[in-house]
Amino acid sequence: VAAKEMATLDWLSRGRFFPAVGVGVELPREFDASGVPFKERGRRTDEAIHVIRLLWTEDEVSFQGEFYKLDRVTIFPKPWQTPPPIWIGGKSEAAVKRTARLGDGWMPSFITPDEFRAGVERVREMAAAVGREVPEDHFGTLINYAIADDRDTALGMAQPYIQRGRVDDATMRQCTAFGPPEVVIGKIEEYVKGGGSKFILRPLCPSDRVLEQLAILAETVVPEYHNR
Repeated sequence: VAAKEMATLDWLSRGRFFPAVGVGVELPREFDASGVPFKERGRRTDEAIHVIRLLWTEDEVSFQGEFYKLDRVTIFPKPWQTPPPIWIGGKSEAAVKRTARLGDGWMPSFITPDEFRAGVERVREMAAAVGREVPEDHFGTLINYAIADDRDTALGMAQPYIQRGRVDDATMRQCTAFGPPEVVIGKIEEYVKGGGSKFILRPLCPSDRVLEQLAILAETVVPEYHNR
């Protein structure tokens, strides 16, 4: 089902779709709720990536794995891209290794610019060690932001929506951008210097201000990158 849904999105976007795959947040109770053993999450993800690529590129796929079993399964439509790149999410050592072994790109979140730079270097080194290469422009990260005239106003808007417990406060300060547009641009540039070129910018604000924040981003930040 996931392979077909992603292939459909790739067609609707005319090849602009790229998925980022992660094993999930390290909260065992979430896996308990879904009946999936926490310790299996990495192996399940690896096998799923393999199966999805088979379904994207072949017809009548038969597969007998540890977790997934298929008997002459074909999805339609096939993706617009042949096939779409699969990016890997997460900043753990396991995620870095998974990117080097299986990924077409790396998209961690809640990671500082220095951690990101080091991770990019690690992915490249580890990919080369197994005879692979992750494209130079296939590195990026998630940046949570809120745009206002000053930092205090932006932080006040974002505060209720900041995810607690994911990282420490010092890391959170380094991987978010709250303030005028130039603050957001400056934060993006920190990651660009570390090898990033693709970014997910997520507004932290009340739901009735999301479109406003996206419009401000489009008007004041995005044009900075149109000619790059």
